[in-house]
Amino acid sequence: MSVLVFAEESRWVHSGATEYYATVAGAAFEESAYDEFGRRLLRLKERFFKRREPGEYPLRGRDLLNPRVLAGGYRKMEFVQELFSLCRLQGVASFSATRKFPLRPEALLEGLPGGASAGAIGDTDAFTSQSVSLLNAYLIERVNSFMLERHPGERAKLIFKQEEGRRDYTRAAGLMHFFHRTPYGGGFHGLLRVPLFAPAALSPGLQVADVFAYAINQHHGGRREMAEYFREIEAMQFISSIERDEFELRGMNLLE
Repeated sequence: MSVLVFAEESRWVHSGATEYYATVAGAAFEESAYDEFGRRLLRLKERFFKRREPGEYPLRGRDLLNPRVLAGGYRKMEFVQELFSLCRLQGVASFSATRKFPLRPEALLEGLPGGASAGAIGDTDAFTSQSVSLLNAYLIERVNSFMLERHPGERAKLIFKQEEGRRDYTRAAGLMHFFHRTPYGGGFHGLLRVPLFAPAALSPGLQVADVFAYAINQHHGGRREMAEYFREIEAMQFISSIERDEFELRGMNLLE
């Protein structure tokens, strides 16, 4: 059974801060259930926002869960709860990697796992490419474990948001370099080693991943009102049945 893993990123830099939080989140769907999820999400958007076309009202975490909305946007808050209920009903598995990074570019490589620093696995901008590379590497590690344990013999397809210019090419080249040219990435056999890209406005999976990434990152950044939403996403995370060093492997991680 094929699995689609949609990945999106979020970061939060406080004014005057010397560090920032960055998150890469993944939402995993069984491919056979993905069309039904899209149909149900479209009906949900129509009920809450009177939008009937697939490309209307693409979901973004910053639009649904920003401080102004949570101060009085009860309809959007109710929608997010319905969205999470739909994710649970459809068996969506959540993944994420979050870390606090220094704003000093020369410090971004500190703490990278062996081989992960060879080739950027992301391309938001030159300033954050190494931090996104690190987080993608950890996300891929968790997705690989999920596939080997829950879907042995199958490969997950990684799907990212289409970007303008050469960003898609840069991300794809970085991922393929990671998988084929580094010892760390070469050990992962539960994923298709060519990334896929889709327009976020027409991809329910990418929209869910965007909401996940925003809520997780804001929670770790200190927004107390995000705790409820974080717990919802956390409840959907992959939890391995295999203990490693007396700890179970989990899909969501806050890296030290």
